[in-house]
Amino acid sequence: MKHKFIITFSLLLIAALLISGCAAKATEAPAAATEEPAEDTEVTMIPAKPGAPFDIKGKKVCYIIPSLANPFLNGVATSVTEQFKADGVEVLVYGADEGGLNQQFDQIENCISMKVDFMYVMAAGEIDQLLPAVEQVKAAGIPVMGVPPQKLAPFDAIMHTSQYEDGQKVAKMACDFIEAVYPEAANGTVETAIIGAPSSNVGMKLRDQGYSTITDICPKVKLVAHLDITGDSIPVGQAAAENVLTANPNVKVFIAQSTAHAQGIANAIKALPNVDLAKYGVFAGDMDPSMIPTVTSCQDPYKGFVAIGGTALDVATYEQIKKMLQGVEYPNIINDALEPIHCDFSTLK
Repeated sequence: MKHKFIITFSLLLIAALLISGCAAKATEAPAAATEEPAEDTEVTMIPAKPGAPFDIKGKKVCYIIPSLANPFLNGVATSVTEQFKADGVEVLVYGADEGGLNQQFDQIENCISMKVDFMYVMAAGEIDQLLPAVEQVKAAGIPVMGVPPQKLAPFDAIMHTSQYEDGQKVAKMACDFIEAVYPEAANGTVETAIIGAPSSNVGMKLRDQGYSTITDICPKVKLVAHLDITGDSIPVGQAAAENVLTANPNVKVFIAQSTAHAQGIANAIKALPNVDLAKYGVFAGDMDPSMIPTVTSCQDPYKGFVAIGGTALDVATYEQIKKMLQGVEYPNIINDALEPIHCDFSTLK
């Protein structure tokens, strides 16, 4: 597809960063603007098509996500796939762990050539760079849902997440933990690190800005590290935390970009000698459902996350796609609920 050449040069410029991300290299985050871009959040109901509901047995869905290594994204995809099996719908899940946007262009092109009946697209980077491919999907007459862009066009529907609010909720959880576990701490003494991605795509940049509000709402915080990392996996999070703890061994609170990073950070903390896990708090902006018992147990450094779409995002995703396949009435925008889930900090005193 011709549009691939448009982004080739820019991708070459960031190739070094992508490579360093595989090695879990972390750098201090650059200063970031705090102004949020405009968002589409007003919901409109799209009317049912004549003859709906349609039989969906035998239909195919392409489900394209940035990474199969991200337990949050892969977990939702797996659940959606299983739910559609009962309807006789085949869901083809693709990750872009190695090739990023270029790989997603190829995946979209392949899905168009297979004449699938629906596409779910989450960009592995700046969504604007993927819009030419989305336009190709539309031109082929295939309904497409974007997750989670700021704007509806050109998608038929989007699942929208307020990433800045997500980050704020994570910061609030971390602050509540500090107040509960370190009630006698003086202002500016509880060493804290943010392991985020402010130079990444718009969504993660906004989430990182939300994380940064911890210095405004939590006087006891001493922010000693704010890293900008690439790569989204448990090993990446663990390596970043090891780097932070080597330079700042007294860090007790970590705010992580993703649940994968948080799990890796927790592993790094548990490897410390003579560690009191109750004194450590790791918090993330999304959720691996399998980690709910671990987080709520208060027995692990990983003590809180925000459930995007609540604890049933997989169900909401399945139901939305099913409505669009059936041609029945559906909302063009789903504004994801943001549900903080954490252990009972009062038990840690």
